[in-house]
Amino acid sequence: MSRFAIDVTACWRPQRVGMLTVAVELTRAMVADRGEDQFVLLCSRERPAALGGLDCEAVLSPYRHEIALKTRWLPTVEAQVGCDAILYPYWPSPPRRRPDAPPAAVFVHDLAFKLRPREVPWQQRAYFGAVLGRSLRNAAAVLVPSEATRRDLLSCYRVAGLESKIAMVPEGVSPDVAAAPLPAGLDPGFILAVGTVEPRKNYPRLLDAYRRLRRASVPVARAAVPELVIAGRPGWAYGDALQRIKAEPGVRYLGHVDDATLSALYQSASVLAFPSLYEGFGLPPLEAMAHGVPAVVGNAGALPELAAGAAILVDPDDVASIADGLERLLADASLREKLGAEGRRRAADFTWERAAAATHEVLRRIASTGTPAPSRTMD
Repeated sequence: MSRFAIDVTACWRPQRVGMLTVAVELTRAMVADRGEDQFVLLCSRERPAALGGLDCEAVLSPYRHEIALKTRWLPTVEAQVGCDAILYPYWPSPPRRRPDAPPAAVFVHDLAFKLRPREVPWQQRAYFGAVLGRSLRNAAAVLVPSEATRRDLLSCYRVAGLESKIAMVPEGVSPDVAAAPLPAGLDPGFILAVGTVEPRKNYPRLLDAYRRLRRASVPVARAAVPELVIAGRPGWAYGDALQRIKAEPGVRYLGHVDDATLSALYQSASVLAFPSLYEGFGLPPLEAMAHGVPAVVGNAGALPELAAGAAILVDPDDVASIADGLERLLADASLREKLGAEGRRRAADFTWERAAAATHEVLRRIASTGTPAPSRTMD
């Protein structure tokens, strides 16, 4: 029997998006299928509501702020909880660890702060720039969600032995919740866009592409172009994008939606528009595939790897390419049906249970030998 710790100090945030979803779902699945092993959650002030029902121990920090957690609390507590290994599924491990600290597995979700720095908040660039390199050197294992992120990581960091530490852990589809009613006034068949309103999600070009679709020169008849529905919280550095979203004819902005409403949106959408400029994985396209919704996705980062023939790839820097991809799907019911069916088959391979099993295997290995499990591929 082994004892493992999981850092969930970031999971107090109420809105589950991106990395937070990964940390929560991975933790749930690992604890649920722990076998004879024990897990202890390292929490910020209180056990996160999303993890409140888990049958495992929790240790509470007096701190909320990430810097205090990483520099004061975690370096002390990780050496005191009697664990054989520790997982950092959200932020990197503390940059300075004690000699008696357990071996750590660190999840690196993407390298946006290195590859697309102008689209990442300066605070995040500064934080990752200060801690990630040291965290990679200190880690016994480094988890990545895609082959694209593995390549990016090795390209950006020349750390001795890093390649042998990397293990591939593709993300999963969260269990579907009962769908709520659609928001008032919304009819099925719309174009859906899901994601935080921030530069990397490329909303200005999506709006320009949607406007092209509504013009008479585009083959799709203007009257047939469905509404564009955007679900995502305001993020950072979005400039006038939020105002443009709210002012654009034919566009409905919902802001952040709960899981039940998101499920209803996926069930009623005809197409997902996700022309992101860069992703380390891409949960919205995977969620859309799981619901049989065909997608138009950017051809950057891990998105081509994830789509693997189950979506239309477009150049996210080219408005015409995005518009053409949307028009192609909207005008061809048989193509939508084909890609929807292929998406369902593809999504079935991505579960949090599989991700948890792969992560648990890594933790067991580094606990006994200090080395990670062999790298996996996204197939």
